[in-house]
Formats: sequence, structure tokens, C-alpha cells
Amino acid sequence: MDILGQSAPQLGESAVRFTHGIDAWTYRKQHPEEQAVFDSAMTGNSRSEAQAALDAYDFSRFGCVVDIGGGQGLLLKEILLACPATRGILFDQPQVIASADQVLASAGLAQRCQIIAGSFFESVPEDGDVYVMKAILHDWDDRASIDILRTCRRAMSRTATLIVIERVIGPPNESPEGKFSDLNMMIQYAALERTRQEFQNLLKSGGFEVTEVVPTRSSLSIIVGQPMSLKPS
Repeated sequence: MDILGQSAPQLGESAVRFTHGIDAWTYRKQHPEEQAVFDSAMTGNSRSEAQAALDAYDFSRFGCVVDIGGGQGLLLKEILLACPATRGILFDQPQVIASADQVLASAGLAQRCQIIAGSFFESVPEDGDVYVMKAILHDWDDRASIDILRTCRRAMSRTATLIVIERVIGPPNESPEGKFSDLNMMIQYAALERTRQEFQNLLKSGGFEVTEVVPTRSSLSIIVGQPMSLKPS
């Protein structure tokens, strides 16, 4: 017990769970006003990050882009606007994508984009040419991240591509921004930012081989993965 009479947090427990008794995702689901603030912040972050990703990587080679955990659809919107021949699928929890149709329709993309609700721990849409996850895996520890990756792998064909857009932690005494974010992820979600080697190990455990890591002019990098053969469960 601490001086306030509270039990000490458990090893690996997030500050949010210790304070509220539930994880951050459940807390926001139960507090729509907090969810709205969070969604707005994520959309704001995506504006510059989306353009930086498009400047660094050619998405036009893909016929169908599946944005996993894509929020209100800003990243997918920018990809589709830059790639007129590409269609998209936006996938996220029901309360998150509630207003995504307005974002996509206002850009004239309603006919080129399907919006699907669900949980990436259970299943994701099939038949995509590329599966994109921006700032998703840093919200989860390794075990949960591997579960998410394996869900994606089950939905993907052998020729599909995985694109993970995340911070890549630099060497000691370099790139402090990613390390401050690492502390934030640890406190809020009991999660973490990762080094290049940690991403390689993580994706391998999830069924992917990292083939390329492309830096962008934002703080995020594009980590490209190709599916490995599925092992019998």
C-alpha cells in the first residue's frame, strides 16, 4: 500500500489501468467525450504523417489498400486521393469509424472505399493487396502485437504486402523524441516503441519477413513486410 492507501501497481501494468481499473481503450469507449478528443488528436497527427508517407513510398502499385485501425480515415483518404486507380477498405472499431463516412464522402471517395467495423484481434478484411497499420503496434505489448499481426497474416494472400508505419527507436543518445514516446506508451498502455531489430523479431513472430525500412520526413518510418508461409496451428 502507498501513503494514499492504494495498492501498488503490478509489474507491467499501465498507469491508466492502475488509476481507473480498466485499460485506456475501454475507458474511452465508456467516455465518448474522451474518445472524441482522442480521435481528433489522432486525425491531426495523421495530416503531416500521411503526406510524409506518400512522399517516401509508392502506394499506387496496389489495387486495394486495407487500413487496419485506420481511425476516421484520414491516412486512407490521402492514399486514395494520390492513387486514383486504388480502392480502399477502412477497418476499425464501430465507435471509432462512426464519422469516417463523412471524411471519405467529403473527399468524393465514397464509391472507392468500404468501411468495415470489427476487432483486429478477431479478424480483418480479406483480399487486400496491402495492409497498412499506422501507429498501431506501439499501443500494444509484444504478445498482443503478435496476435494482431497473425490476424492480418491469416487474412492476407501470399503476395500481399504489410506496411507498418511507426517510430523506429534510434541508438543510445540519439533521436530522443522516440524515447520520450516510448515512456508515454509504457505509462499509458504498458506498451512500447521499438528498434529496427525489435520490429524484425516482432514481425517474424507474426508471420512476416521485414524486407525494407523506409525513413520519412516525419518521425515515423515505413516498415515493409512480406508474408512467410503459414505454419499449421
